[in-house]
Amino acid sequence: MKRTALIITILAGSLLLTGCGYRAPLYQSYIPEVKDTSAYPGVRPDYKELAALMEKDTGFAPREGNTVTLFPEGPQKWEMLKEDLEYADKSIYIDHYRFCADSTGSIVENILKEKARNGVDVRVILDKPANTKEDRAELATMRLDGVELDFFRFPVMLLDYVWPNNGTHRDHRKILILDGQTGYVGGRNIQDEYFFDWRDADIRITGPAIADLSAIYMENQERVAPALDPVYVAEDLPEAARMDNVPEMKQFTDVTVQFVPDSPTDKVLPLRNCFEWVLYSAKKYFWFYNPYTPPPASTLQAMKDAAARGVDVRWIVPGINDVKPAKWMGESLYKELLEAGIRIYEWQDHVLHAKQFITDDYLLGIGSANMDNLSFFLNYEVEALVYNEPATRNAASTFLSDTEKHCREITLEEVKNWSVFRKFRNWFTRHLGGPVG
Repeated sequence: MKRTALIITILAGSLLLTGCGYRAPLYQSYIPEVKDTSAYPGVRPDYKELAALMEKDTGFAPREGNTVTLFPEGPQKWEMLKEDLEYADKSIYIDHYRFCADSTGSIVENILKEKARNGVDVRVILDKPANTKEDRAELATMRLDGVELDFFRFPVMLLDYVWPNNGTHRDHRKILILDGQTGYVGGRNIQDEYFFDWRDADIRITGPAIADLSAIYMENQERVAPALDPVYVAEDLPEAARMDNVPEMKQFTDVTVQFVPDSPTDKVLPLRNCFEWVLYSAKKYFWFYNPYTPPPASTLQAMKDAAARGVDVRWIVPGINDVKPAKWMGESLYKELLEAGIRIYEWQDHVLHAKQFITDDYLLGIGSANMDNLSFFLNYEVEALVYNEPATRNAASTFLSDTEKHCREITLEEVKNWSVFRKFRNWFTRHLGGPVG
């Protein structure tokens, strides 16, 4: 028995160390050739290959004619989200990693209860281990008012190879859909600190792309509650996009959006393929916010190769991380990235939780995925790709402002002068690996 226990422990530890599970060998991706130049009319010619690759990997093509709003600031999203929730009269669908029963969560909880009592179709899916026992107990009271609440199972790491559907997999998606026509995706959970203390990134979308986001929502609904009816989708989504108007917010109209879901049971790696395609295709710049690392070796190499071609690669990292080992793993990358010509900025205000990239004044990616092994290999994630110059330039302007007002740039000399203990700690943590949120 002791020998068996030792073997199980070693195997489980190896899964944690690799951080990839049975999807680890999937390092090559066939990029389809786009021969039909009329394909994807809402996408610029030099990005049609990416659109085709993502459609091949996920089944979801770009959708034209959407209206989008960007939320770098939490209080702005909070006010908009409350308004959208209060106006919803047909359906509210939430698939989130964490839903805390604090002051913010309690307000959302009460709105959901009231809406359900009034006949609105309200459904909530949450990652079970990401929510405390106390929060789960409180949120379960919503069922008494007619809210359909389901928890995504506890993962069992050892099963990653033998039974992937019950392996080391977490529901890390943040999806909220209202009245079948407006959706939110991004990095914020439903919790006070995400709206009022931490820096994050979210996007609000109204229009044709919501049909795809609804289909992505259904993926996890079928995993936790397959007997439920399909979710409601509004009939005239192009008209919903044209009518969407939030006077106090900057909105972008007629935007092409492509959703990229990722599932640990897929035989392809859409998120990793997306990030690496963009890095290898960038001509001017690739800027990104990312709190948790390290990414796969192939993604690191793509970053270095981009910088070697003269692409301006910049990374905003947390100065304070809510998961300390993630901070150390990030620091373990600084020297090699700085030597490759990549500029690194540490966020100085509270915690940075944003997962966003911006490239070449045209493509913007916002979602739940970190640039790490958990997101690329093991979690259920979703990313929104925005093919639009005005929206991307707006995000790029915010990025530059952030580097000046909220960050300090890390230098190679500074990293070389770190203590031996700090260097060893970072190296050890990176190679040990571990989960982040």
